[in-house]
Amino acid sequence: MDTSALIDQILVFIFTFTANLFASVSGGGAGFVQFPLLILMGLPFATALGTHKVAVVFLGIGALAKKKSNKFAIDKKIALVMILVGCPAVVAGTLIVINVPSDAAQLTVGIVTILMGAYTLVKRGFGSVAKENISKKRFALGVFLMIIIGLFSGSLSSGAGLFSTMTLALVFGLELKRAIYHTMVFVATIWNAVGAVTVGAVTAIYWQWVPVMIFASFLGAFVGTALMLKMPTEKVRIIFSLVAILSGGLLIYTAMH
Repeated sequence: MDTSALIDQILVFIFTFTANLFASVSGGGAGFVQFPLLILMGLPFATALGTHKVAVVFLGIGALAKKKSNKFAIDKKIALVMILVGCPAVVAGTLIVINVPSDAAQLTVGIVTILMGAYTLVKRGFGSVAKENISKKRFALGVFLMIIIGLFSGSLSSGAGLFSTMTLALVFGLELKRAIYHTMVFVATIWNAVGAVTVGAVTAIYWQWVPVMIFASFLGAFVGTALMLKMPTEKVRIIFSLVAILSGGLLIYTAMH
C-alpha cells in the first residue's frame, strides 16, 4: 500500500469512527458525515451511497453488541411496520436515486432536520416518558411517516436515523433511548443492509475502503452505545438535537455546492 492510499485509509477510519460514535448516541446522523466524505474523496454518488450503506450496517451491529436491559425490548407492532413497510420503501428510494438528482430533496430535508433539532432542543422532557396505548390514527400517521423515512433512507442516505428516532419517540410514543435502540436495529442494520444489496445490484461498491469502514463503524457504535446507556435521557435529548441541527446545516451546504 502506497503512502497516499494509507492516508486515505486513516482519514476514512477517523471520520467513520467519529460519525458512528455520535450516531449511536443520538440515534442517527452518520450519513451526514460519512457519505459526503466519500464523495469528497472522489467516489461517484451511487458508489458512495452503496459503500456507505455496507459500512453503516455495522453501526447497527456494533450498537446491538452492547448488552441491553429488558426495557429495550423490541415492540412487535413497530417491528412489523419497519420490516413490512419500511424495507420496500428503502428499495424504492434506492432505485429512484440512481437516476434522479437529489439536490432539491437534500435542501428540503436539511431545513426540516434543523427545525426538528430546534424543536427537540426547546421541548424539555422530549422522549423522557413512554406513551402507552397510542390511538389508531396516531399509529397510522407513524406508518405513513416510516414510508417517507424509508424512501429517504434508500435515496439520500442522510437523515433517516434521526427522523426515525424522532418519529418513534414523538408519534409511536417510545422513550428516547428505546427509540434509538429501535433505530439501530431496523434503520442502521436492516434497512441499510437492504439498501446496500439494492445499490450493489445496480452499481459498484468501492470495496477497498469497506474493511476499515466496517471496523470503524462497529467500534464507534459499540463505544457510543456504551456512553448512551450511561447518560440520563435529558443529555441524550440535547445531543440528539445538536446533531440534528448540525446535520441539517451540512446537508443544506452539500445541496448548495
